[in-house]
Amino acid sequence: MPNDFAHGARPSLRHDRDQIDERLKLRENFISSMGPMVAMDALDGLEDVYFFVKDTSRRFVYYNRAFAGLLRRVGDELLGMRDEDVSPEYLVEKYRADDEAVLQGNARLVNSVELVSNADGSYDWFTTSKVPVLDPGGHIVGVAGTTRNISQRKDENHFLALAPAIERIMKEFDRAISVGELAASVSLSSSQFTRQFKKRVGTTPHSYIRQVRLNAACDLLATTEASISEVAIRTGYSDQSHLTHDFVARKGISPKKYREKYRAHPNGNGLTVPI
Repeated sequence: MPNDFAHGARPSLRHDRDQIDERLKLRENFISSMGPMVAMDALDGLEDVYFFVKDTSRRFVYYNRAFAGLLRRVGDELLGMRDEDVSPEYLVEKYRADDEAVLQGNARLVNSVELVSNADGSYDWFTTSKVPVLDPGGHIVGVAGTTRNISQRKDENHFLALAPAIERIMKEFDRAISVGELAASVSLSSSQFTRQFKKRVGTTPHSYIRQVRLNAACDLLATTEASISEVAIRTGYSDQSHLTHDFVARKGISPKKYREKYRAHPNGNGLTVPI
């Protein structure tokens, strides 16, 4: 999602009373529709966990302070907003697709790798998980998620054993990386590593690497003037043809068309989004 994030048009801090009341009412109405719930306020003090909840219209109805800070917002500024209001469209595209899959009951997202901008404007790699929020009758009324910086996940048991391999992928995806090499970095055989990776991360090493490269290519296409062939080399593809084939297969659009689409309207509403 997450998620990552460029500056959008910052709303005025001088909200009138009606606007504030409307946002707070949105949150209160959503929370009242939920079934038995964990005390979400306990997550507010966690600085390395970015927690959020959206309703079925994908509007933010709850989030902790860390998540607001990630999007460069404070207090209730995010209430009622969507990803489209705070992030460039080339990043929102994936957030939206993941949200809709969860809201339709077709998926529970587990540790999906995403490119997100930090509070200082630099980019980093995060993993995001999303699950449906149910009302007392078992109906989906929203989506809840957590996003965490991969570099901060060394203390998590299910990532600890694979941390050296994951760090290598994130830092060196611009070159050929074999499963054997990754397995050796955590003292496992290739078959053991593949099984453990899929169990703990939710996908195969090859698929994970492909997704990281594709995310990086999307970012370069949308935010730089680098040629498509240069983007291919910088993100670990053997050549432009390889990038184009993978891009079309997984995104349904060519790198050239993707660049034209998101360079023209980087945040989906015609506003220029500084990176």
